[in-house]
Amino acid sequence: MYFLLDKLGGTAYDISAMFVRVKKFSGKRTTRQYLQVVESFRKDGKMRQRVLCTLGRLERLQEGGLDALIEGLTKFSRKLAVIRASQDLLADWSKEYGAVLVFRKLWEELKMEQILKGHLSFHRYKSDIGEAIFVLVLNRILEPYSKRRAELWLEEVYEPRFSKLKLQHFYRCLDFLDEHKPEIEEELFGEVKDLFNLELDVVFYDTTSVYFEGEGPEGLAQKGYSKDKRPDLNQILIGVLMTKEGIPIGCEVFPGNCYDGSTLKCALEVLSKRFHLKRVIFVGDRAMVSQENLSYLDDFGYEYILGVRMRQLKDVNKEALSRAGRYHLVNKSLRVKEVKVGEVRYVLCFNPEEAKKDEEERKAIVKNLEEKIQSGSLRKVLTKDAQRYLKLEGDRQDASQKFSLNYQKIEKEARYDGKYVLRTNTELSAEEVALAYKNLWLVENTFRNIKDILKIRPIFLWTPARVRGHVFVCFLAFLLTVTLQKKLLQVGTKESLWNILRDVRKVKAVLLRVKNEPYLVRTELKGMAHLAFKAVGLSPPSRVKPL
Repeated sequence: MYFLLDKLGGTAYDISAMFVRVKKFSGKRTTRQYLQVVESFRKDGKMRQRVLCTLGRLERLQEGGLDALIEGLTKFSRKLAVIRASQDLLADWSKEYGAVLVFRKLWEELKMEQILKGHLSFHRYKSDIGEAIFVLVLNRILEPYSKRRAELWLEEVYEPRFSKLKLQHFYRCLDFLDEHKPEIEEELFGEVKDLFNLELDVVFYDTTSVYFEGEGPEGLAQKGYSKDKRPDLNQILIGVLMTKEGIPIGCEVFPGNCYDGSTLKCALEVLSKRFHLKRVIFVGDRAMVSQENLSYLDDFGYEYILGVRMRQLKDVNKEALSRAGRYHLVNKSLRVKEVKVGEVRYVLCFNPEEAKKDEEERKAIVKNLEEKIQSGSLRKVLTKDAQRYLKLEGDRQDASQKFSLNYQKIEKEARYDGKYVLRTNTELSAEEVALAYKNLWLVENTFRNIKDILKIRPIFLWTPARVRGHVFVCFLAFLLTVTLQKKLLQVGTKESLWNILRDVRKVKAVLLRVKNEPYLVRTELKGMAHLAFKAVGLSPPSRVKPL
């Protein structure tokens, strides 16, 4: 709608539409028809019409002049121009493109193709199993599906090398990965060391559990201590070795009924035999501490920094924590003190902020227990912390037995507020020992990424070999994402990897047919997508490429 100012009266007319009509003029002998362009408009609340122009007699225009006129007018119509162009233009599909290119570059930089080809040469696979492994790793990063859905996902990704892969190839490559995992892991470790110029002097180790929705593979899937709070389900235990930079270097799968400490010997053998690491500092949490494991560490000749259970070890509880001496300030959230009990060296760590939280939590628990005892509503104490603060009066067989608060125990508990204790045989200072142990959160963060972002569960596999192969695929996927994150840091960006990857995934490949000739068209790089290409040293592909 627009307004036209009447030149004579100065009246504003609201133009609503223009159209073409045939105007007939009848004479005594003939009827003549004229083609007119008419404009309708509203004036004073009523619709009016007026002739803008008369194009001529209809029969003469139809002899050829009308076609030329219409052809000329279409040049000024945007809509008709698009319709005309589209007659020779067809878009067949749009598929994911950018992420495939970025992670393919990292895959090649880690020399995974060469590593896999070396081991595939011992098999007679007719299909490209190495490419199937890359598909599973890429799928685990971008759209973590089951192997069946991964086959359908291939239709959404542009990579000609994926075209011949089927579901059977994905299952076959899991068997292959399980068979050759130690050798692949060892060779890959060498490439990672060279890529990041690593000096491996500190190694972190931790474990986590992953449960099955069903029974899982016999022998491997077992019930045990569940870190996911699902003791009712069968599970496996996974151990991961990492560098101090947060780069995963190895993983192992154990039956679900193993306890954390029992996996340490295997981890030490991996470090010694597979990765040939002779002099490193091994860092583990308090679940790793037992006399047997300490002997293993001594036998392998490794230095170590291990968390210990303060309340359960007598030399810690009765001697180390009661020793006088000042804590040395490391930072606002960490103070340290070194204590020797015989030949054993301990580092006591204290966090003032955590100490306040521990005190407040304990007071809240005690207050709640006092109220329940007074009201007689205390029937069953569910938490271990609450149980720790109670004592039972009377014989256990006596039906009138009562609970009361153990104020002596409550007072003793205050000595643990904000503290944790480390055991070490290194020559590092107490400050260096404490800071090294704090980096153990990298391993815990690894598990959160593997289990949550890469969705290691649910596992829809029923043989031990394929479950182990699946876990190794998740490990490789995490290694690729960590590698990309490190490379992004090297080019000066601290933006979240997943935010950048979201923009990279918007880079699509579109198949266009122009007069039936096929062309591959790349969509534009939006947001932070260019940072990923820059980080891996890859130029974006041409915007248009004939096929």
